[in-house]
Amino acid sequence: MGLKAHFVYNKFMKYILTIIAIYAAIIMIMSYDFNASDADYLIVFGSGLDNDRETFTMVNRVDRAALYYKRNRNCKIIVSGGVTGNNSVSEASVMRRLLIERNVPVEMITMEENSINTKQNVANCIKLVDKDSKIVVCSNDYHILRIKLLFLKHGYKVHSIFCRSMPVELFVHLPLEEIFIIKNLIDKD
Repeated sequence: MGLKAHFVYNKFMKYILTIIAIYAAIIMIMSYDFNASDADYLIVFGSGLDNDRETFTMVNRVDRAALYYKRNRNCKIIVSGGVTGNNSVSEASVMRRLLIERNVPVEMITMEENSINTKQNVANCIKLVDKDSKIVVCSNDYHILRIKLLFLKHGYKVHSIFCRSMPVELFVHLPLEEIFIIKNLIDKD
């Protein structure tokens, strides 16, 4: 690679990394919600399974939801996620089991098992909540903006709690994926 090509490549990489860093900062700012207490419903979004077992990301979301429930005991929890990939159980059923293991009463948990993506999660969960109820969503920081936009498209304002992502997720793969998904959401309007 010649000196000029190397210079151009370095400039390009700095530009891309700057965009990703700015996006990550926006996601963190947009994800933080001071009004997330005292919800009527907490919706926990699935994150995929690994051979019918929970993933690190799912455990983080469930831990965050269980902590939220301990502080808001009147909150009903909806776990949302269907059977995806080569799995034979739903994400919702695994999250339900994990919440019960964390002492959340079974009668406080509702499963939504028909969704295989975020758009379906939102559409199916809307059918399970009252229109005038306070809804808090639980997912990873990079995912919250898309969830909030999808709820807004259905006429719902939701609050959020989030789990931090691993640095590799937050700064490399997922911001690029989220940018294209959110762009498509906006372009469809």
